[in-house]
Amino acid sequence: MTGNCTVSKTLLSGFALGASLFGATAAAHLQRFEASWEASRWQVEATHGRCALVHDIPRFGQARFEQRAGRRLEFALHVQQPPVLAQRAQLQSVAPAWKKPPVEQRLLGEFMLEPGRTPLRVPRQQALRIYYELEQGMKPVIAFSDWGDGADQVQVAFMPVRFREALPRFLECTAGLLYLDFEPLSEQAVYFSTGSDRLSRAAQRVLEQIARDVRGNRERRIVLGGHADERGDPDYNLDLSRRRAAMVARYLRSRGVPRTVIESRYFGEDQPEDPANSADAWARNRRVTVWLANK
Repeated sequence: MTGNCTVSKTLLSGFALGASLFGATAAAHLQRFEASWEASRWQVEATHGRCALVHDIPRFGQARFEQRAGRRLEFALHVQQPPVLAQRAQLQSVAPAWKKPPVEQRLLGEFMLEPGRTPLRVPRQQALRIYYELEQGMKPVIAFSDWGDGADQVQVAFMPVRFREALPRFLECTAGLLYLDFEPLSEQAVYFSTGSDRLSRAAQRVLEQIARDVRGNRERRIVLGGHADERGDPDYNLDLSRRRAAMVARYLRSRGVPRTVIESRYFGEDQPEDPANSADAWARNRRVTVWLANK
C-alpha cells in the first residue's frame, strides 16, 4: 500500500468529490488503498439463500458482489471507519501497470457515498459493469476527497488479480439460488403445520397487514411462492406447496385483494429456507413466501 498521509487521517476521510480527483495537483497528497499483487484475493462466501464474492482492501474495508435468492446482483463497499456525511465519489476503470497493450482509463459513473459502514451500494446494471471490468483484467478505482480539509485525495482500488479464479465457484453458488423474473419490493413468509395447508392465526395476522397495504396501493402486485419440507414423496410435496399458495391467495381475496393482482407459484421441497435435516429446519421450510412487487 502507498500513501503520503497517516492511516488515521485516511480513515477519517470524507467523501466530497473534488474537481480533479484523478489529476492530483502538486499541492495535494494522494492516499491509495489497494491490495498488493501478492495479497490480492477474491473469496466466495456461500450461505443458504445468499452468495458473495469478497475482496479485502487492507486498512480500508471490503468490496463485495452480493446476490440473494430472488434478488439481482449488487455491488457494495464496506468500510472499517464509516463516513458521517453523504458525499459524491467518482468510479474509474484503470488498467494495471502490467496490462499490455495499455488501455485508457474511463469513467464508470459518479455515486453518492452514504453515512454508515456500507457507504456504497450499487444496483445490478452498474454492478455488472464493475464485474465485467474486473473480468477483463481492469482495476476499478473509487476516488473522493479528504474529509478533514478537502486537501487530500483518496483512491480505493479493487484489484483484478485472482478474480477469474473465484468466478466458477461464485457462479455455481448463484446458479443454485431461487430465480425470480421480477424485483421484489418486500418479502414475508407465513408458516404451516406438517402436511397442512390451513392458516394459523399468526399467518392470518401477517396476511391481514399485507392485504391492507395492497388495497391502499393500486400499483402493487402480490406473488406467492408455496413450499414444503423435504419429508415425504416429492410429487406430494409439490402438490402440497401448490395448495398452500392457493390457500393464501384465497384468504387475501377474502380480505379485498383483487384476484388480478395475485400470482401463485409453487416449488415443492426444492427451495428450502433452511437445508438442515432437523425439526426446526422443516418448520421454516413449510411456508408460503409473499413477495410484493410493482405491476
